[in-house]
Amino acid sequence: MRVHPTARGHTTARNHHTEIVPMTPSRLLSALILVLGAATLLAAAATVLAQPPSAVYVSPFAPAVTDNLRALYSAGRAAGMRGGVFSKVGDSITVNYAFMHPLGWGTFDLGAYTDLQPVIDHFHDAITDADGGTSFTRDSRAADVGWSAWGALEPALGDPEAGCLEGETPLDCEYRQALPAFALIMFGTNDASYRSVAEFRADMERIVQTTLDWGIIPILSTIPMRPEIPDVVVVYNAAIAELTADYRLPLWDYAYVMASLPNFGLARDNLHPSSPPSYRPQEAAIFTPEYLQYGYNVRNLTALQLLDAVWRTVDPAAP
Repeated sequence: MRVHPTARGHTTARNHHTEIVPMTPSRLLSALILVLGAATLLAAAATVLAQPPSAVYVSPFAPAVTDNLRALYSAGRAAGMRGGVFSKVGDSITVNYAFMHPLGWGTFDLGAYTDLQPVIDHFHDAITDADGGTSFTRDSRAADVGWSAWGALEPALGDPEAGCLEGETPLDCEYRQALPAFALIMFGTNDASYRSVAEFRADMERIVQTTLDWGIIPILSTIPMRPEIPDVVVVYNAAIAELTADYRLPLWDYAYVMASLPNFGLARDNLHPSSPPSYRPQEAAIFTPEYLQYGYNVRNLTALQLLDAVWRTVDPAAP
């Protein structure tokens, strides 16, 4: 049994022996690598993962996760974190205006997902910027083009023009300024090109721990497929899933949903999520069947579903 801090002055238990980690599609693919090898992994992925994803996001969390989330939220709110604010932490897939911004601009169509309107309203009510922006449209200090996980932890990458302090990491800068109760976190797409999974996991654990130290709930996302290195992506996603299990956190399994989309939900570069044909970010939050064939639309939908599920779990005032 190890005790780790979850907010400044607060602790919660972490138990490596009693956590039960389910056989998720990412873990199943990890096992398939040993049998099939990377050469046939893409075909195996299409077979294993082409199944309805809805239960991944709407099912209740395990009791241990629920209890932990409520304890984290309570401690964070006591420390001054704002319940109507979330931060975005990541690389170019996060920085792109197609991610979350349309929900702040009001250029969205919920389609059959009208039950998500309350969570949009909730996070739209809290102003995060002097210009009246919200969590949806805020330019995060902890996200930038080309970043690997270590970028959020590197003080040299902090932006003084955005108010980051000397010697302050971009992650700490974002959390100090925004005071969010939640953080949407996704790294790994760039790391996978040149870093070992051990190096990546160590940095992700630092990001998770820093987030918990602030009293913020981290919501970790798996990364989309990279067809040229599928075996690496599967191992990376397994590491992300293991972190969420270790820390009793929800898993935003974006890779699972993307796997059933055309070209794994990727754009022509086989790196970034695909967008509607017009390439207008305003259309990336249209959740009709036609538009949910695109990677960014699915990312916005699943991000909202996770935020909604976590918010309703921790906030007694949620409708």
